[in-house]
Amino acid sequence: MESKQLNQEQIQSHFEGEQSLLNIQLPSSISSTNDEAKVQLLEYPNKINLVATNKQTAGRGRQGRAFYSALKHGLYFSISLKPNTEAIENIPLYTIMAAATLVDVLEKSIENSLSVKWVNDIFYQGRKISGILSEMVSNTNHLHISGVVVGIGVNFAGSFSEANEEAQNVAGTLFGEKLPEHFDQNVFLGEYLSQFYKYHQNFEKKEFMAVYEKHLMGIGKEATYSINNEMHRGIIQGINKQGHLLVKKSDQTIETLYGQAIHFSSSQFIESDE
Repeated sequence: MESKQLNQEQIQSHFEGEQSLLNIQLPSSISSTNDEAKVQLLEYPNKINLVATNKQTAGRGRQGRAFYSALKHGLYFSISLKPNTEAIENIPLYTIMAAATLVDVLEKSIENSLSVKWVNDIFYQGRKISGILSEMVSNTNHLHISGVVVGIGVNFAGSFSEANEEAQNVAGTLFGEKLPEHFDQNVFLGEYLSQFYKYHQNFEKKEFMAVYEKHLMGIGKEATYSINNEMHRGIIQGINKQGHLLVKKSDQTIETLYGQAIHFSSSQFIESDE
């Protein structure tokens, strides 16, 4: 089955909020949806800006890693908007909100549940099927945060035979090599925007946190991770109210992990999931 073309009217028809809030851009190909979403945010600061494409040529993940964006049925999209919080320390929670939204919407289309690898990867049947990259946008003096951009890549269907070795070892798809008849990416985007906006409107309630933690991988299990490329080990305990990961060290102390310098290898979660 060929994926239905991205269509603005169809996406909007499945958005349950005020239509005038949306600014939708659907380029046939783009280097980075996050970069374009930043441009749209500056032009339309009071809207929910969506940039979505099936072909992204320079996708990136956390810590500058490349994100494989050449899957036959992949969707790459970014949402930019003003954060619904005055506290700058709460803005990273938009990554967790985006992941919870993805779980909420995608689990309608699949038989088994999804898992979340802290902080920004979604797994299905032991393979990574989605990555999230959030970025804050500040004004020139960095004293005021003007917005947040959340970029998401989802592997719906296809093969990784042309991908690099790392992607082949870790990545998977939601539906195998072919899309099912029932799946429509326009419906998905409309429903994603609806749920994301509901969480955004009620941000202070942080209802998305429970969804995220319920699906968090590795709780009670030992994992290795790097901090500024220095290796550490501990047992994952869960997350705190700020979305930081809690890890119990060998001396029984609890370490709180947050920030871009933390990295968990995906391969250890794949091995433990099989």
